[in-house]
Amino acid sequence: MGIGASLIILLIPIFGAPEFWQTLQQVHLPLVIAALGLSAASVISKAWRWGVVLAWQGVEVSPQYLISGYFISMFFNNFLPSGMGGDVVRAYESARDTGRGAESVTAVLIERGSGMLTVFGAGSVGALIVAVPPGVALLAHGLFWGGLIGVLMLWSTRVGRALEWLGARLPVRLQGLWGKGLRVIAAFRRTRREYRLLITVGLQSLVTLALTLASVYALMLAFDEPIPFGAFTAAFAIITAVDVIPFSLNGIGVRESSYVFFLGLSGARVEVALGVALLVRLLVLIQALGGGVLFLYKSWQKTP
Repeated sequence: MGIGASLIILLIPIFGAPEFWQTLQQVHLPLVIAALGLSAASVISKAWRWGVVLAWQGVEVSPQYLISGYFISMFFNNFLPSGMGGDVVRAYESARDTGRGAESVTAVLIERGSGMLTVFGAGSVGALIVAVPPGVALLAHGLFWGGLIGVLMLWSTRVGRALEWLGARLPVRLQGLWGKGLRVIAAFRRTRREYRLLITVGLQSLVTLALTLASVYALMLAFDEPIPFGAFTAAFAIITAVDVIPFSLNGIGVRESSYVFFLGLSGARVEVALGVALLVRLLVLIQALGGGVLFLYKSWQKTP
């Protein structure tokens, strides 16, 4: 929380500037509402992608379960560190409900990882087609190629054997946890020749990416001061990567500072960048509240 609080303090001068409040007053509400609809559609698309991976592993669940599970994970994202805390809850809940622990964890990792890699790929392409600051370009390309190399390493049989060798030399109290991790990696390795799965998940990730980028870019359009779409995509990829690092509760302060810094480097006014960050948080909170209601309803149903 210390990092988040420190970053919020650094943003106080922007909050206190009259230009910031004037910028907020000029926002176009219809575009904000459209952004909310696109964001909700992207969540449903992610839920569908999650279901595809579960089905590949022989775990069949209903569309209602997938959609409600994803919105519930958004609720928990607002009370756990980083932007991935809800994924832990989603994996735990699905493992408990289906009795398939390793498969549930693997499905969440593949679903989330494929989405992240697609965002990083779009950011790298954006940095290629539009002139962006060298630091932004380096980070955007580094995230994509680093992620791609990571996937190839996890697919490698040699890496798997090396991890098994290392696990055998760990203290006994750690070998159980290490073994669970190896089972998840082994399940992931099976995807390397599952071409239909890879194509389906890849295409669905592109749909999700389009909805997500359109949602956030609509917020920039709502301020009538958009930056080039390629530059926006590169900045968004970096912001997404920063958001998953558990610096503070739900990335409070970190997310806002990332938008201000990286969109600012890409040409946006700091007032607009901070306004976009706050609206993104608002839209997420609205959907998270819906997830909270679903969680309470499901808990009530399970109460004897």
